[in-house]
Amino acid sequence: MDIPGAAPGTATVPWLVLGVVLGVLLVLLAGLTAALLLRRRLPKPPAAAPEAGAPPASYREDDLPGFLECPPGSGAPTAVPQAGWAALATTAAAAEVPAPSPAPPRRRDTVVVLTAMAVTALLLVGAAAAVAATSRPDGRRGHPDRAEPAPARDGAAARLTFGGVVLEPRAVGVTATYPVVEVSTDGDQARAHVEFPTFNCLTGGAPADPVAAGCTRSRTEYADLTSPDLVVDRHGDGLRITGRFPTDVRPNGSAPVPTGRAYELTITVTPADGRSGRGWRPAEGVLELGPGRAATVDEPGVSVLRSGS
Repeated sequence: MDIPGAAPGTATVPWLVLGVVLGVLLVLLAGLTAALLLRRRLPKPPAAAPEAGAPPASYREDDLPGFLECPPGSGAPTAVPQAGWAALATTAAAAEVPAPSPAPPRRRDTVVVLTAMAVTALLLVGAAAAVAATSRPDGRRGHPDRAEPAPARDGAAARLTFGGVVLEPRAVGVTATYPVVEVSTDGDQARAHVEFPTFNCLTGGAPADPVAAGCTRSRTEYADLTSPDLVVDRHGDGLRITGRFPTDVRPNGSAPVPTGRAYELTITVTPADGRSGRGWRPAEGVLELGPGRAATVDEPGVSVLRSGS
């Protein structure tokens, strides 16, 4: 039986405790049964032995004296039978008959049974404690301090700066943005932070340099997203990031105010040198926002990638 949420191997602990309890109960039941059987089988006291020297009942009276005094046919009245002969044996002989041995005390048997029950119960509890002490959390035997180390997680991180992409088309011109992305993952959980600095431009697309193109600076929108809404997958030696990012504005450093807008982003990033390794390395990538696409800025140190493998 497994308990939901529990750690691996802890499910075996309830079964172990149940086995110990059942074992103790069985020992107690066996001891009680043995005590009852011993009480019923106690030896009965032997029957009293007959008196030494006493003749059998059929020979205690003799009719010889009466026969001599009144023989048959003499016509003399029949003599009254005399009392039987006195026993020749002395009373000391009767005293020599051994007295029946007293029944063994019942308390001693009960003490022996209870002692055996207690010793067996202690042995069972000790064995259970030894098994629990030498079991690892995953249910296998061994010292818990010597458990195998957890495998390293597939962590990675990236900081990326992209060129211009159209955020929203306008009746006249467009609202362009130049996203800055920070993303990290430990293999299980991921988080991303995106900044959308915006410019209103009287152009048909996002210019490479909004200031030189005469665009007007507008508010910066921010977005934060975490797992499971944010998905970060390994893409060869790089990463693939997807998610729908709801934005907010933070005027004058105040609390975030939602804009009600959300942007579907797909970002791919790979090492710029094409080689795998650890530590921060130059990176390059592509951001897709609706039909628009923007590549990372080609400047040293602006876009970097750190991979855990």
